Amino acid sequence: MNEMRHDWLSDRWVIFAPNRTTRPDDYDRTPHIEPESQLRCPFCQGSEHETPNATLILPGKDWESTRSTRRRDRAIAKSDWLVRVVPNKFPAVGFGPSPVAWTESTRENPSLNADSPSSAFTPLFVKQSAVGAHEVVIESPQHVASITDLSPEHARLVFEAYRQRLAYWSARPEMKYAVVFKNYGADAGATIVHSHSQLIATSFVPSEILRVQRRLALYHKSHQQCYICSVLDQELQAEDRIVTQSEHFVAICPFASRFPYSVSIIPRTHQSRFEDASQDELADLARITQATLNAIESEHPRCAYNFVLQTCHFDQQASDSFHWRLKIIPRLSKVAGFEWSSDCFINTVFPESAAQTLRQRIQSTVPLASPVAVAPASNSIRNPQ
Repeated sequence: MNEMRHDWLSDRWVIFAPNRTTRPDDYDRTPHIEPESQLRCPFCQGSEHETPNATLILPGKDWESTRSTRRRDRAIAKSDWLVRVVPNKFPAVGFGPSPVAWTESTRENPSLNADSPSSAFTPLFVKQSAVGAHEVVIESPQHVASITDLSPEHARLVFEAYRQRLAYWSARPEMKYAVVFKNYGADAGATIVHSHSQLIATSFVPSEILRVQRRLALYHKSHQQCYICSVLDQELQAEDRIVTQSEHFVAICPFASRFPYSVSIIPRTHQSRFEDASQDELADLARITQATLNAIESEHPRCAYNFVLQTCHFDQQASDSFHWRLKIIPRLSKVAGFEWSSDCFINTVFPESAAQTLRQRIQSTVPLASPVAVAPASNSIRNPQ
């Protein structure tokens, strides 16, 4: 079982997962693998046996309703899929003992909690089991490198997989928080070239998430409005940092971006939970995300990036102050000594300049044709809402 340790000074949990050092790494073999190369890729169609059993397959019939059929014939659904979700073979967190904090210095009193710094005795070495879930979203049966290589409808299925798995984990009482993220390129932490993303659900809410939510709640209390809604209103009026917009979403380069060409994609209407997004919104999100990433990839070819889907933690089923968003963080600069020492970042590109450049790219870039055929409408997925 992996372990979490608490740093009292920064109020930060650190997950120790030595098992992840043994995961395969495409980028160790070659700096770039073209999409047509499918040599020993565990995520390609035909290699389903190399991953754990899927927790979700799209499109097709409802995964749970076909459980008995799949038990009789394990080959069913293995060759007919566009998106698969599987448990990570090298998880950062996993199911295990109850995550009760304990300390090396106060073994006789395991009830002391790191969240109580005002207690008579403050434990210094608090650790607990890293309890949670870690899943991989395999975004295509074909060996494509980027989500921009998919058709808009196929990309919508990727976001539908996010929605269904977040909804599943939010219903588990032991889970408190989950994040969906994508690492694209070696500099962003990817080890497999095949387009994929990940979900990690945890039995605790990270301190940074709690800090941000406290600030959002404070703003809402003072202004009777969501902070993100206020920002969006002013950004739409100014237009300086708008990258692109659609019926349901606006993509902006944030005013105080920490990294060059960072983009946040924000719902126009207040929504605290991504899990509540409609099918029309998912389709629109897929289109605007692909357009934004196409612009970044066009301006900075083979640029590594992360994207992070930030939704409300599970203890808040609805929140007037939290507004979910998708953050895209290109890895065009290195985090160096000053940033590590101060948590104050140096950005070499003003967001206004970045937004203007990306706007021009979106206006001039013709969307790429999809290399993957989409299943006919009769095989469309079922909306579990």
